[in-house]
Amino acid sequence: MPKSLKIILICLCLAAIIFCVVIGISYIPRHVQQEFSGIELRITSEDEYEILQTLYIRIDGRVRYGIFASFPLFDGSIEVSAYDFTLDNPHLGISFFNGFSLGGAMSYPVLVRDASRSPATRIESLGWIYTNEDFSSLVIHIAEWTSMGGGSYQGQPGNRVIVAPATNIIAALELLHSYGFVWVYEFGLVNQALINRLELLIE
Repeated sequence: MPKSLKIILICLCLAAIIFCVVIGISYIPRHVQQEFSGIELRITSEDEYEILQTLYIRIDGRVRYGIFASFPLFDGSIEVSAYDFTLDNPHLGISFFNGFSLGGAMSYPVLVRDASRSPATRIESLGWIYTNEDFSSLVIHIAEWTSMGGGSYQGQPGNRVIVAPATNIIAALELLHSYGFVWVYEFGLVNQALINRLELLIE
């Protein structure tokens, strides 16, 4: 075998090994641990907001986001004070979806007992979460609902949002803007890029 061909084969083998190592490393779960305070806002009318409460958020889990994964997998807990079903509940399920940021629905299983004292699992949802890859900030569009057995209860989404880290309305609105959101009174959180495209179509 010619020397040049051997060199090419060795280089190809090394490249394949490096590629496989990089892929393997990308699938190793990364520990995420964050604690910060945020605020829950309610939009009362167009361009008018009020702070409902200050909240403390604690995130502890692992994120796996491989090169060929279409969305990240989070295994852990996200606790939001004032929402009891999120506390000490390590079984949070976040179904992430593709989009302009990491987004998904937050659902927590809660063990309860029915009238016959039989154990049952009720699913409580806090709403829709939007975050970045290291979970250093987040936006939760509150849409509480409860599902148990054959029925479900839909809360009142649209006019409340949790933003963290933030201590005042200006900081919260700036963080919403950094995620590409505007808060429309009639619709709740809306992606600004989507609004721009719709305006171009209307014109």
